[in-house]
Amino acid sequence: MMLEYFLKIVGWWLLTILKFFFVPFGMILKPQVGEAWSLAEVIAVTSTGAALGVFVFFHFGEFIFNWMSHHFKSSRKIFTKRNRWLIRLKWRYGINGLMAISGLISVPIASVVAAKLYRHNPNALPRMIIAFFLWSVVLSSLAFGMKKIGLTF
Repeated sequence: MMLEYFLKIVGWWLLTILKFFFVPFGMILKPQVGEAWSLAEVIAVTSTGAALGVFVFFHFGEFIFNWMSHHFKSSRKIFTKRNRWLIRLKWRYGINGLMAISGLISVPIASVVAAKLYRHNPNALPRMIIAFFLWSVVLSSLAFGMKKIGLTF
């Protein structure tokens, strides 16, 4: 019984890493037969799954970008529209802006973007994990509230 529960959590972790936004709603509003997740369980599962994903993808992105900068050195900086747009976003909104939209985009994308823009900032990884925890609380509470008033899929 305990192994089955753990395997369900691992499955939800994997889904959380891929489609973070939808998992709290799936766990609360569309549970499997015989499943009933509490609000605390949903927050714990989604936030730990997201933290695991952020950790893995941030370090993977950090490794890739460091490797690329070491092996593909360019003598001249090339400023494209995309590069200018990224720099403008970074200067205008910073890591707080990325934290604010992280729950709306997937864990891998938010983590790789954070690694690209903030890999030299020692607070970037913990701040991204905190952001996904806060998003987990907000989305899980919203889903739980929807269930309480009878809104289901």
